[in-house]
Amino acid sequence: MAEQTAYVGTRPQLFVDGYLVSKHQGLAEQTHQMAKHPGPVLKAEAAWERPEVAGLAGAVNAIYDEDEGLFKLWYYARGTFTAGTLPGVPSLSCYATSRDGINFERPDLGLTEFDGSTANNILNDDIGPGHGMLDCEEMAGIEPDDMRFKSTRWLGFDDNGYGGHGVTFSPDGLRWRTYEGNPVIRGLEHGDSITSAKLRDSFYRLDDPPGFPSDKYALFPKVHVTLGPWRRRCIGMCTSEAVNNRTPFVEWSTPLLALAPDQRDDEMTKERLATTPSPELLIYNHPDDHRCEFYGMVAFRHGDVMLGMLWIFDAAFECTRLGGRNQQALVDVQLTSSRDLVHWHRAGNRQPVITRGDPEGFDSAMIFYHSFPLTVGDEWWVYYCGHATAHSSISYADPVVRDRFLEDVRAGRRQFPAIGLAKIRSEGFISLDAGPEGGWLTTRPLRPGSGQLAVNTNVAAGGELRVEVQAASGEPLPGYGLADCTPITGDGVRQGVRWGDRGGDPSWNGREVRLKFEHRDAELYAFQFTEPAG
Repeated sequence: MAEQTAYVGTRPQLFVDGYLVSKHQGLAEQTHQMAKHPGPVLKAEAAWERPEVAGLAGAVNAIYDEDEGLFKLWYYARGTFTAGTLPGVPSLSCYATSRDGINFERPDLGLTEFDGSTANNILNDDIGPGHGMLDCEEMAGIEPDDMRFKSTRWLGFDDNGYGGHGVTFSPDGLRWRTYEGNPVIRGLEHGDSITSAKLRDSFYRLDDPPGFPSDKYALFPKVHVTLGPWRRRCIGMCTSEAVNNRTPFVEWSTPLLALAPDQRDDEMTKERLATTPSPELLIYNHPDDHRCEFYGMVAFRHGDVMLGMLWIFDAAFECTRLGGRNQQALVDVQLTSSRDLVHWHRAGNRQPVITRGDPEGFDSAMIFYHSFPLTVGDEWWVYYCGHATAHSSISYADPVVRDRFLEDVRAGRRQFPAIGLAKIRSEGFISLDAGPEGGWLTTRPLRPGSGQLAVNTNVAAGGELRVEVQAASGEPLPGYGLADCTPITGDGVRQGVRWGDRGGDPSWNGREVRLKFEHRDAELYAFQFTEPAG
């Protein structure tokens, strides 16, 4: 059977799912974890954040505003463990800014009064942004100006037990309004988490590959599905168009089940929970209750693939044993990918890409409610909420345990939830690596949109990477064989490929070609047919 051609245009192409690879030898897929900034970049300090009894939490949203040169961060000030846990502790939606992405300030917004003053950074929590906030600046002139910023939120259950999710809009990210037609989706098994995603960066489809969804937006609600003896959290998916007189981000398709844990997930959860060293992380723990669930997912498009950062919920204890509800659990983040939003690949052999911290750290129990990655130079930055207590722990903890935690915080032995930062090279979650013996791969037929090529690679000292351009039949194009290629060395996310004095050939544009990568002591992350400079 002939291999399907991949219409790659000039979009970046990632090696996250094997789709682009026709043959390979001597390569190993490597998962790379994000490097975390030491300690929080933002923690409860302002009076309205109740730093003596409370921490910061999700939903965490972040953007980088190039025009203003500002990192902008949305977060919640909440109780010690979960919202409403401690009497008198408010749940407030707040906003902070930073020039360097690490040192944040709380601007005086003048929007909400606290202790008789509006000199604070508080938004209105009733209509502030939920998780998965989108800045749709590219839709100016197509969508109403007051819909530039979009967000989703949980609306609770109705009298019939159906869970509802709604949307909110803002012209500037600070002043929000609730859509009067909420809920926009609802279902009997819907849960309290939902995120949103942009499927295209522009209004028109342009040269998107065949099979890629043509809608503009997607939602990923938490849905519950009975798997084995447990009713588990899973990930749903629905989409919204911005054409054909349909109201964007308001009219949605019927949600489908997109991701659900399987037996291997359960086995891996049991392995992880068996090695959890500290009873401080899991106050309650019962082996019979161990299983995996998916709490939520932040999904974003890069090139021709959707990447999903999946919140892995390692359930350790069923709280019905104490007469309550919910589960005690630990949370970290794994990577998924999809080319059609329906079929999802568990990238990186299901290894975490953001790991929980050391036992004494602020993020030792949960990496939760993280932002979309921001491109900062040659890196991707993700802001997240880190917790030193497990999911739902305080709801069923003895008051003595809670008081001991507060005492430990005051003594500096433990930390309240706070906002952390994790970084990785751009496109850097998965690489195809060759050791000293070398390795190679050839791609399926590609239809590029230009005649120049760049690679995202990290070549160790003494190593090299070469690229051969082939006809669709597999024959090297004259002058563009491996022997003709100038060896690529060093580390760079967009290293141009040259064959002697040639940087490519315009005739590749629209023609079916294959690429052969041959490398030694090198990591290969991605490639891209690039537009000519100037």
